[in-house]
Amino acid sequence: MAAVALAAAAPVLAQAGLKAADAKPKAKEADPDVPTAIGGSGGLVVSGIDVDVGGKSPSDARLNGWREAQRQAWPALWARMSGQAAGTAPRLADGALDSMVSAIEVEREQVGPDRYVARLAVVFDRARASTYLGRYAALSSSPPFLVLPVLQDAATRMAHEPASPWLAAWARLRAGESPIDYVRIQPTPGDTILLNAWQAERRHLFLWRALIDRYQVADVLIPELILDRSWQGGPVSGLLIVRFGPAGREIGRVRLNNRSGDVPGLMDTAVRESDKLYVAALRAGNLLPDPNLLELDVPATALEDTGPEIGGGFEGGGGFTVRVVTPDDATLQSIQAAVAGTPGVEGVRLQSLVLGGESSLEIVSSIPMAELRYALDARGLRLDGGSLRRRAAGEAALPPPQPAAQEEQLQETPGPEARD
Repeated sequence: MAAVALAAAAPVLAQAGLKAADAKPKAKEADPDVPTAIGGSGGLVVSGIDVDVGGKSPSDARLNGWREAQRQAWPALWARMSGQAAGTAPRLADGALDSMVSAIEVEREQVGPDRYVARLAVVFDRARASTYLGRYAALSSSPPFLVLPVLQDAATRMAHEPASPWLAAWARLRAGESPIDYVRIQPTPGDTILLNAWQAERRHLFLWRALIDRYQVADVLIPELILDRSWQGGPVSGLLIVRFGPAGREIGRVRLNNRSGDVPGLMDTAVRESDKLYVAALRAGNLLPDPNLLELDVPATALEDTGPEIGGGFEGGGGFTVRVVTPDDATLQSIQAAVAGTPGVEGVRLQSLVLGGESSLEIVSSIPMAELRYALDARGLRLDGGSLRRRAAGEAALPPPQPAAQEEQLQETPGPEARD
């Protein structure tokens, strides 16, 4: 039988409401001071679908191939969202699939006079697909989670360093391939400092609150990959430990091996395994954001009048800023907790964080300055001008503040009579 001649063809716009998705959407110019997220929620993507179909003409064969891709993608999407077998997916007519599919992406294709061979990706609209997903529709989109990928390679630990291949592997994950809304940051120098590998080891909530607020996410996901190389270019293995939240609660772990030494390939596999574990945890209700990460905001009315500088005639009800020496995060957390528990303090907020230097706290108080100084001193804190510090050992405690005395009216004393 004569071989069928196949010719490479460029993607074209789909017929009957289908279209090929843009491979490289135009990116907007990013503000260097604002963290940039990689990827968006987008649609639900089922990729890697192979089709080999015929048709009366090249365009008819292509359309038949795209429709066949839709038919294969729907059971795969159902299985991903429900955790059940693909064969249990509801049977849908082509018209229903047309209404759900927002785009067809061509990964590669070959077109002949009456044959179409291609590998395609099908993009489902989240809102429309939820109609057919039933009770699994809630899994079509999770809350946004910050991804903090930690890589340990020999003696090196890294997270959001630009050179991290583990970070690059997570950037290659397409947003629509998972129901998890992964917030992946394109790191700036500031992000590299904040999102370092040791941040994943910290358990202090006030630092995590600052990061959650900065990146506008609900919680954090910490996938850690520990590489073990036999020799340079030789077989490589990895231990994947998938964690969730500031407490680092373990979701699961997987041992991976690559005999050819293909580290990027192993990392791509590790990303897919991480996603499977996170999706299973989401389906089981184990990816609920920590309510302790939600910091209660100080009422705006309490911050409108910031009052005079410390040391002046302070009247209660205003907010003011103090400097605190913070050699480490444990010291800052301890001082912040002590201030928050002081009678008369309505709120305390971290304004700037400099570990190894001076950080800034904003305090909102409803009592006069003298009473606030005494209340803080009773908790071992000395408010001295614009600085707040621990009271030194052996340093005398402040006496209780005296009630404000009424100002006495001075009477003029008659002077000596003038002499002529």
